[in-house]
Amino acid sequence: MTDYADLFRQSYSTSLLADSAFRTGISLGLPAPGLQPLDRASKLAGPAVTVDAQTDLVSILDAVHRAEPGDVVVISNQSVPAALMGDLIGTEALRKGLAGFVVDGLVRDTVELIAMGLPVFCRGSHPAGPLKVPAELKGIGEVGGDISVGGASVSPGMWIFGDADGVIILDENGLDQIVEAAEAARQQEEALAQEIASGTALGDAFELDEFLSQRRSDPQANFNAHLTSINRAI
Repeated sequence: MTDYADLFRQSYSTSLLADSAFRTGISLGLPAPGLQPLDRASKLAGPAVTVDAQTDLVSILDAVHRAEPGDVVVISNQSVPAALMGDLIGTEALRKGLAGFVVDGLVRDTVELIAMGLPVFCRGSHPAGPLKVPAELKGIGEVGGDISVGGASVSPGMWIFGDADGVIILDENGLDQIVEAAEAARQQEEALAQEIASGTALGDAFELDEFLSQRRSDPQANFNAHLTSINRAI
């Protein structure tokens, strides 16, 4: 069985996987910008355990309790200023061997979470947790349903990948094809980078003058198709 999480950590980026999904025609979820890792060097990969939190701490604790080693807990929450997790939940996640968290909202104890080495992606920090939020601003959360994170749909078991560029969401059924395309693109990009470092201009490598000439006669000329025709990728 392919270890997608290990492959991602060792060889790929969210940018490369996203490009490969587009090239293969496989749909992917792209949350709105702003989901960033507390530690820019961290990478996150694993199947989702979903929580529609409704600023309900109990539902978040329930999700962490249910999650299996390697899972990513993905928390969707209404726009209420409250930290949805901190160092205690992070410590429990490490004890269980969870891959990390995506929090469409705020967290706290950020220094401690970074020191733990636990990948946490969020939209910012706040010192007060859900238990300090007025009751009228809270609901009863639900674990294991379909949720929206930054406008992107996430179902339980979908794969979450995150790095310094953000988060992408992919269905497991397309991962083999995406990884195959990503490996081919990675090799192309590494070869191109070596060419550039050796003195080849990027525009020459992309045969840019030829494409510009083509586009002058055909304004609908497609640069992606051009790159494919000369066996290049970007």
